[in-house]
Amino acid sequence: MVNVACSKAMEDYFNGLIDEADRCYAVARKARARGLDPETFVEIPRADDLASRVEKLLEPWHVEGVAERIRELSLKHNREEVSLLIAKEMAGQPSKSREDAIDRAVRVGLAVLTEGILVAPLEGIAGVKVGQNSDGTDYLSLSFAGPIRAAGGTGQALSVLIADVVRREFGIGKYIPTDGEVQRLKEEIPLYKQCQHLQYAPGNEEIEIIARNCPVCIDGEGTEDAEISGFRDLPRIETNKVRGGACLVISEGMTLKAPKIQKHTRKLGIDGWEFIDEYLEWKKKHNAKEGDEEKDNKVGPDSKYLKDMVAGRPVIGHPSMPGGLRLRYGRGRTAGLAALAINPATMVALDDFLAIGTQIKIERPGKAGAVTPCDTIEGPILLLQNGDLVQVHTTKEAKELKGKVAEIVDLGEVLLAYGEFMENNHVLVPGAFCPEWYRVELESKGPLPDDWEAPSYERAKEISRQFGVPLHPAHNLFWYDIPLEELQPLRAHIIATGRFEGDHLTVAKQKAAKRTLECLGALHRMEAGRVRIDHYALPLLEGLGLRAEDGKIVEAAPLADPGAEAMAGRDRYDSATLRAVSAALGIEVRARAVARIGARMGRPEKAKERKMKPPPHSLFPLGTAGGMQRLVSTAAASGIISAEMGIRQCTACGKNTYMCSCPECGGHTRPSNRPAEQKVDLKGMMAAAMERIGMKGTPPEIKGVQGMISKNKTPEALEKGILRGNHDIFVFKDGTIRYDMTDVPTTHFRPREIGLSVEKARALGYVKDTHGAELVDAEQVCELRVQDLIVANSCGDYLVKIANFIDDLLERYYGLPRFYNATKREDIIGHLTIGLAPHTSGGILCRVIGFCRAAVGYGHPFFHAAKRRNCDGDEDSVILLMDGLLNFSRSFLPERRGGLMDAPLVLTTRLDPNEIDKEAHNIDVAWSYPLEFYNATLEYLHPKELEKVMDQVARRIGSALQYEGFGYTHDTSDISEGPVESAYKTLETMMDKMNAQLELARKIRAVDTRDVVSRVITKHFLPDMIGNLKSFSSQSLRCTKCGAKYRRIPLIGRCYCGHNLTLTVHEKSVKKYLEISKEIGEKYELDAYTQQRIAIVEESMNSLFESDKIKRCKLSDFM
Repeated sequence: MVNVACSKAMEDYFNGLIDEADRCYAVARKARARGLDPETFVEIPRADDLASRVEKLLEPWHVEGVAERIRELSLKHNREEVSLLIAKEMAGQPSKSREDAIDRAVRVGLAVLTEGILVAPLEGIAGVKVGQNSDGTDYLSLSFAGPIRAAGGTGQALSVLIADVVRREFGIGKYIPTDGEVQRLKEEIPLYKQCQHLQYAPGNEEIEIIARNCPVCIDGEGTEDAEISGFRDLPRIETNKVRGGACLVISEGMTLKAPKIQKHTRKLGIDGWEFIDEYLEWKKKHNAKEGDEEKDNKVGPDSKYLKDMVAGRPVIGHPSMPGGLRLRYGRGRTAGLAALAINPATMVALDDFLAIGTQIKIERPGKAGAVTPCDTIEGPILLLQNGDLVQVHTTKEAKELKGKVAEIVDLGEVLLAYGEFMENNHVLVPGAFCPEWYRVELESKGPLPDDWEAPSYERAKEISRQFGVPLHPAHNLFWYDIPLEELQPLRAHIIATGRFEGDHLTVAKQKAAKRTLECLGALHRMEAGRVRIDHYALPLLEGLGLRAEDGKIVEAAPLADPGAEAMAGRDRYDSATLRAVSAALGIEVRARAVARIGARMGRPEKAKERKMKPPPHSLFPLGTAGGMQRLVSTAAASGIISAEMGIRQCTACGKNTYMCSCPECGGHTRPSNRPAEQKVDLKGMMAAAMERIGMKGTPPEIKGVQGMISKNKTPEALEKGILRGNHDIFVFKDGTIRYDMTDVPTTHFRPREIGLSVEKARALGYVKDTHGAELVDAEQVCELRVQDLIVANSCGDYLVKIANFIDDLLERYYGLPRFYNATKREDIIGHLTIGLAPHTSGGILCRVIGFCRAAVGYGHPFFHAAKRRNCDGDEDSVILLMDGLLNFSRSFLPERRGGLMDAPLVLTTRLDPNEIDKEAHNIDVAWSYPLEFYNATLEYLHPKELEKVMDQVARRIGSALQYEGFGYTHDTSDISEGPVESAYKTLETMMDKMNAQLELARKIRAVDTRDVVSRVITKHFLPDMIGNLKSFSSQSLRCTKCGAKYRRIPLIGRCYCGHNLTLTVHEKSVKKYLEISKEIGEKYELDAYTQQRIAIVEESMNSLFESDKIKRCKLSDFM
C-alpha cells in the first residue's frame, strides 16, 4: 500500500474500508469462479493511487512497471511535469513500431494528467501517424476523437505538448501545414460550434497563429454529420466531416490554456513554442481594444449567465440589481467546490423553484453552483399584500406567508467562499458588512465585549464610539442602494408626519416615502393607515440626521455629503449616501450590501434510478421479436427467435454456444468466432432459467434488449434478468444497476440529520466530534470522512432492492450464502458502494453512512473531486459494490467510440488529496476569515494576494491535516432544511412552468419581467420552433412494430416487417410553443422585431401544414 500522510484515526478508517472491500472481493471471486459470467475473475481491478490506476487503465498498451516510475517522478515534480517526463521515458521503451511507441507514450502522459480515471487516454486519442511535409521532412500527426472533451482544456493542450516532447525523442521534424489545412480549420471550428457546445470559439486570427505554428499536426476523426464546404478532399486529411476532437483541442485547449503551455515550456526549456508568446501578446492587445480590462479594477454587471435562457426556469436576479442576492463571504459546511448556500426561507419564497441541489447559474465569481441550505445567513425581505414589510429567516415563517407576498424586495444573502473567487481567478468584491466582519474589527481593537453579538441600538453606538468600529450590522439599513437625493424627500416626510411613541416610529403612508423605506429594508407594518417602524426606528431617524423630541421628529444634524476628505479613513465605498449617514450619526456606517449577485435557475436536482430507453432487466438480445417494449414474454410467445450473438466455445467439452456457461456440461465458455445470427428457443430457455434459480409459476414480466452492441455480443444470463424483474430494478449497459444523484459537498454532519444513532456512528468510527469531544449526542457535529457518503432517502430504498437482488443472485444462481440481509434502508449503513461520474472510467470506493430528505448525494469535496467533478449541478451514480463486482463485464460495453466511458474499469480504494482535481485544493477550511481578507475585498484585490493569510486545502497537502481538522464559517441546523423538490419538476405542463416563471419574475424586485419574456422567446421558443420546422421537413419514419427507421417511405408503403410506419416529428411538437409565444409577446408588449419573427414562423408553419388547395369555407364567405 502507498504511504500517505494522515493521522492514526484516518489510517484505521482507510484500513477498515480496505478490509470490507477485501471481504466483498473474496465473495465475488468465489461467485465468478463458478463460470456463469463472461469471465471467471472479477473485472474491476483495485488501485491504491494514481500511478497504479494509470498502469491498470492502460494495460492493453503493455505499460507494466510504469506505476513505480510515476511514483518516483512525483516526489520531485508536479503532475503536469510528471506527464511530460514519463511520456519522454516511455518513448524509449521497446515497441512494434515508431507509431506504436509514440501512441503509448502520449496515452501514458495524458493518463497521468487526468488522474488515471478518465476515458480520454483510451478513446480521446484515435491514433498517431508519421506523415511527410512538402519539403520531404517527417512530421507527427496526433488524431483526436470526441471523448478528448473529458480531459478538459489542460489535458487537451498538454497532450499536444507531450506529443511534441515525444516527437523530438524520435528525431521527427516539425509539422509544416499547407494553406488549405489552416483555412479548413477556420471554417471547421465555427461549424463545430453549431453542432456542439464550445466554451470558447477562437477567431480566424487566433486559429491562424495556432494552426500555422504548432509543431505537431492536430488532426481528428470525423465526429459530426456536418461536412465542410471549402478545402475539401485535402490529401493529408482523411475526412471531409467536422473533426470534433481537433476543434476541441484548438478551441478549449490550445487557446484557453495557452498560459499553462507557456509556463511549462519555459520551465522545462522546450523550444519551438514561441508562437504561444505571440498568441498571448495578440490576445492581450485584442482584449485591451475591446475594453475587457475593468477600469479602476472595479467590477461591473455581467449578463453572461442569462445567455441560454430556458422557459420555466426563472431568473432570480438581473445583473448586480439592488434587491438581488447579497454577497456574504464564508463557507458553510455544505458549500465549496462551486456549491453555494442561501437561506432555506429564500428557497421557499422563490415558490420552491430552488430546492437543495438545484443548479443555479450565477453572475460571479463562477458560472454555476448547486444550491445548499444555510439558515445562519439572512433570509429574504418580503412586501406583503397588506403593505407590511417583513423579513423571514426560517422555512416555517416563509411557508406561513405563501399567497400573501406582493413583492420580494430583497432576496437575502448568498454565501460564497473565498476559494470560489480563487478558483475562478476573479477579483474580490465588497461583501455584506456582517457579524463575523464586525467581530474581527472589534477583536483588532481589544478583547470582545460580552454583549457584542446582539447589542441594543444604544449599546451598539456605545461600542462603536468606545472601540472606534463601525455600527453593528444588526442596526444597519441598505443606505448604499439609495442615492442621497432620494433620501431627502423621505427625511422631509418623516419630519412632517412622523411621531415617535414609546420605542417605535409611525409616519403617514405616502407612496414615494414608503417605497424608499422598502428599498432601505426598514421593516415595518401597516397600522391604522400609518407605517409603523419598530426595530429600525432609531437607526433610521439618526441616520437621516433626525431625532425625537416629545414625540415629534426634529432635525438633529444636516444630511449632506461632507466629502471624501472630511471622512478620511471612514469612506470605504466612495458613496455620498454612506458619507452623509455616517456624518449625521457621528459613527462610521458600513454598507449592509454592496455586491449583488445576479442568478437564474439551471437544471433541477436529481435523485433517480438510472434507466436506459426502454429500460431492460437483462442484457439478452431479442431481435425484433420482443416488439417496441422488448418484452421477453412477447418474444417467447413467437417460438424460435433470431438474434445476433457471439460464438463461444466451452473450455471443458469444446462445444459451441452463445452463453457464458455450456448448456451441455456446465463448463465456462470463451469467445471463439465473430458474432452471427443464432436461433434461440427462448421459451425453453426461460423455463430452464426459472428452474435453475428455484422459481415456480409465471415468470415476472421482464424486458431484454433488441441487440447487443459490444464487440463479441456476449449475452447476459437470463437468470439475472428474472431476478431483477422480481425486484423491480433495471440494468445499465455494463451489467450494473445505477442510482444517480446531484453532487453536493459537505465536510461536517450531525448524526441526527442523517438518521444515524450515536451508537451506530461510533461503530462507524465517529467516536469524537469535530472539536475533539467524545460523541455522546446526536446533535454534535462530526467531520465527514473523505470516502463516506450521505445519500437521498429514495436512493437508500433503491439500494435495499439491489441488496435483496444480490442476495437472491448469490443464493439462487451462484449457490453462495446471502450477503446483505437488508430489510430497510438503515441496514445499508456501513456497506460499500462505487461512485462513478459519466465522463470517467474509474470508480471511487465509498461507504454509505446515512440518508437525507434532499434529492442529492452529500459527499466530501475530495470524493467529488476524485471523480473529476465539482458541485455545479451535475449528477453522478452510485453502484452497490457487490453488484459491480458480480455483474460488471467489459464484454457488455459498446464497441463504438466512447463505449468505455461511464464504466468502472478500475476502482480507487483510497483517496490521496494530491491526486484529485486541483479545484478541491482551493477550498478554504478556516473557522473564520481574518480582517485582512475583509479589507482586501474593499480594495478589489486578487485572491492570490491573500494566499498566505487564508487557510486552504492547498497549504495542507502532504501533512496529516490534509484529511481532517477542517473548519467552516457558517453552520446550518439541518442539511435537508428547505424544499426537497423543485417546482420545475412538480409543475406538469410547460404552460404551467412558464406562468409560474413569469409570476415569480413579477414579484422579484431585482428582475425585469419584460427582459425575461424577450429572452425566453428569442433564446428558447423561436430556436426550438425553427429547429423543429427544419426537422419536420427532413425527418425519418419509424416502424410501429420493430422500430426500424427509414429516410424515405419504402415503395411498398410500409415497413419490410409488414407493419405501419409513423412520423418521428409531429405537427404538435412543431407548434407547441407558438401560441404561448404569441400570447406573452402581446401581453408584455415586446418589440416589433421579436413579434414579427414570431409571425414569420407562424406563417411558415401554416404554409407547411395547411394546404392551399383545400380551404375550409363557410356559406357566408360567398355572400
